[in-house]
Amino acid sequence: MAVEKLVGKTRFVASLILSNADKSAAHFHRIAEVYFPSLAELKACLNSPGGQETAQHAVEISSGGEPLFLISEVETFDF
Repeated sequence: MAVEKLVGKTRFVASLILSNADKSAAHFHRIAEVYFPSLAELKACLNSPGGQETAQHAVEISSGGEPLFLISEVETFDF
């Protein structure tokens, strides 16, 4: 699996999108979330051979156009 080559990751979540909330077809089939302890670690990973290979793999397997790569900060609430 390509994600194994992402150095520094702390968590990986792969979601299969079933439909939009109104049950219509979704624009996305899968969403992959990769977590890093810092933006610096993310950048280091993206510049590594494993990061480059994994990003290229995402492009190659995307059947609905180019994949979107988003960077965010996460705020979590557990109930």
